[in-house]
Amino acid sequence: MKNALYVLFLLFLLFVYLCQPTQGQDTSGSYKAVITNNVAREGLKNKDSIIKRKNVTIERVKFWSVIIVAGLLLVVIALLMANVRRTATTNLKLQDLNNEIVRQKNNVDRINHHLEEIISDRTQDLQAKNKKLSEYSSYLSHQIRGPIATLKGLINLEKESLISQEECIEMMNKCVSEIDEKIIKMSEMLHNKS
Repeated sequence: MKNALYVLFLLFLLFVYLCQPTQGQDTSGSYKAVITNNVAREGLKNKDSIIKRKNVTIERVKFWSVIIVAGLLLVVIALLMANVRRTATTNLKLQDLNNEIVRQKNNVDRINHHLEEIISDRTQDLQAKNKKLSEYSSYLSHQIRGPIATLKGLINLEKESLISQEECIEMMNKCVSEIDEKIIKMSEMLHNKS
């Protein structure tokens, strides 16, 4: 881009150089004033040749001016076309990148949704298991407390000698067996249902 600007600047300088009158010409007036001054200096005999030279110079300046302007226009058009191509290529790349980002976002959204479903299912499963464990622990505590209370009562009765030691041991053995059966039964229920 900088090289093109330098070329444009050099062409402009060339244009200005070609448009300037040659040395010794009066630049304050029009071409007619210049021609008139030259005619007066050289005399009437060279009038036609001076006019022809001036016309040739004017035509040459017009020609080179048109060439320079056309060249400048071609350079500008070429730069614009290059810029349009570059912009189109960049836009295509950006569009491809945008499509890839959208595709990846959709994948992430799908994965997140799937993970949310898994978490929801696991949460519901854990809540159900926690509820069962709570129910079993409550049931177990009620089932075991009864025989333990009976054991305590038997111990107190034996301390006060209200029942015989043999009878106390027999009843204690019965309570311990009952507790053991209930614990085994609860363990089987927990393992079979979960």
